[in-house]
Amino acid sequence: SIYTEAVESLNRGDAYYAGKKFKEVEILVPQSAWAAKASLMASYSEYSRNAYSNAVFALERHIKNYPADKNIPYAHYLIAMCYYEQILDEKKDLQPLLQARKKFEFITQTYPNTDYATDARFKIDLIVDQLAAKEMSIARYYMKTEKWIPALNRLKTVVEIYDTTVFIEEALHRLVEVYYRIG
Repeated sequence: SIYTEAVESLNRGDAYYAGKKFKEVEILVPQSAWAAKASLMASYSEYSRNAYSNAVFALERHIKNYPADKNIPYAHYLIAMCYYEQILDEKKDLQPLLQARKKFEFITQTYPNTDYATDARFKIDLIVDQLAAKEMSIARYYMKTEKWIPALNRLKTVVEIYDTTVFIEEALHRLVEVYYRIG
C-alpha cells in the first residue's frame, strides 16, 4: 500500500514525497522484490525533480545492492541521462558531457540489443557534436585574439577527430584562413 501511495504521488507530480515513500518501502521490506523496485523508483523520483547528483548516487547504490535486478540496464541508462541533462551548451562545463558519453558508451557495449543502447547511440552522436562545437568555439576565440598556433591545433582536432560532425566545413575553411594569415 505504501508503494502504491508513492506511485500515486509521483503521478500527481510530488516527486519529493514519492521518493520518501519509496525509500520507506525499501526499508520496511528489504528482502522482498519490492525493495529493488522501490530503490529504483526512489532514484527515478530524484531524477524527475532534477536532483541529478542525488539520483546518480541512489542509482549507483541500487546497482551495487541489487546486482541481479532485471532493471540494471535501465539504472545505467538513467545515470547517463542524469549526466546528459546537465549539459548546457558548448561554452559551459565539459564534465557532464564527458561523463554522459562514457556512460552511454558503456550501455552500447554492455547492453547492445536493448532500446537503451539504440537511444545511447543517438545521444553519443549529439555529444560528439557538442564536443566539436566546444573545439570550434575555442578556436574562434583564439582566432579573434590572434593566437594562431592554438587556433590551428583546435581546428586540426576538429578535422582529425570530429570529421563526421557539421563543423568539418567550417574547420577546414578556418584552417585555410589561419594558414593564409600566418603565411
